[in-house]
Amino acid sequence: MNVKPGSFLVSLPELYLSKPGVCFPGAPVDNAETIRRVRAHFKGTDKEFARLASAIEHIFSLCKTQKRYLEHDDSGRVADNAVSAAKHCLQRNGASIDEVDLVICGGIARQYFEPATAMEVAAKLGLRRTHAFDVTSACVGHLEAIQVAAAYLNLHTHYRTALVCTSELSRQFLSYDIQKVRELHMKSAALTVGNAAVCVLLRRTPFAGGGIRLYAVDTITAPDHWDLCQVPIDGTLFSSSVELMRLAKMIPPWIKERLAAINLRPSDIDHYIFHQPSEIMVRKILTATGVDPAKGVYTHSKYGNTASASVGVTYHQLLEERTVRPGDHIALGSAAAGFSIVMATGEWTGAQSGGGRG
Repeated sequence: MNVKPGSFLVSLPELYLSKPGVCFPGAPVDNAETIRRVRAHFKGTDKEFARLASAIEHIFSLCKTQKRYLEHDDSGRVADNAVSAAKHCLQRNGASIDEVDLVICGGIARQYFEPATAMEVAAKLGLRRTHAFDVTSACVGHLEAIQVAAAYLNLHTHYRTALVCTSELSRQFLSYDIQKVRELHMKSAALTVGNAAVCVLLRRTPFAGGGIRLYAVDTITAPDHWDLCQVPIDGTLFSSSVELMRLAKMIPPWIKERLAAINLRPSDIDHYIFHQPSEIMVRKILTATGVDPAKGVYTHSKYGNTASASVGVTYHQLLEERTVRPGDHIALGSAAAGFSIVMATGEWTGAQSGGGRG
């Protein structure tokens, strides 16, 4: 391990994460439209539907769900949205596609089993020769892809820059066919899902406009819970939300443990950028970790649950709504079906960013 000035133990070589590029495919869909879509599939009476609608509205209220972006038709492509996010990322960070030696896509959504979606992304970005592949790990996929990119940069010293993207396109994976209130136990999560694509760059040198100097990336998996949330092949998303929420009790002690390993306390982190299955869940995790929930950034009400893209979307929101100063400590974290937890920690370097100027 290297020792960083200030006595922080670092488990990574010197690596910097750029500002994110984002893309929101489709158009905003509000709660009323979502309930109308459920009504269109409902076979019961108006009185029976009123009870179901009330239960859905209660879930939206608990999660603070308001909007999510969904595609108009089936013409959109997962890779095209990733390309849009990548172009935004390159432009935002003053980087050139010619610097990229590695392309990794960490999304859930895909339109074919082979080749890797990263191949299509790389081709459409104009890369004639590169190293491109996918990492898939549910909602932690993008952070896992960043971790893999860090390992590759450490292994291949001639690699200069990794482009790490994710792209979620809901399409046929969402079901509005809900006939009874008890079905919400497994189907309510899908009603909060939204589309998004995100891209970040990872390299050994700082970004002049600002970025995150990574201290560590940590992962833990409890595979016994693999069956609680799935998107079957040719099927639709189901999620045992209550059981998954119970697993959230694993997160706060693990956060404390991993921060302690780099001589940080939870209160030392200035900005928590976490996956957004719901706002209340993020607030509960931060409170249980002993952190003021005001240190969290919240995007569920704006974009819904954007799955593997939600950490990047929330990172983008941080730079839009807050001032981030050099030396600020940042934690990016996600939990996912499986059950897996990933957290990347670091500090902001380069120019101060915030208030929409990032």
